[in-house]
Amino acid sequence: MKAKLLRDAGDISEGTVVEITSKAGTNDARCDEDLGGRSTTEEPVYDVTDAEGHAEQVDTRDLKAEP
Repeated sequence: MKAKLLRDAGDISEGTVVEITSKAGTNDARCDEDLGGRSTTEEPVYDVTDAEGHAEQVDTRDLKAEP
């Protein structure tokens, strides 16, 4: 499944289309600096990779599914 990043994730820039490779766990807390602001709701975190081979773990709220 492909998705677009809504914010920078390590070496992968905002707006990059990434491949979601697997579920990595959950993010049980977000701070004011996170996209969407503070939250205490657990959300899935996914392992993603870009076309250059960079891999990061990204909260589902920072991804937008691509058709």
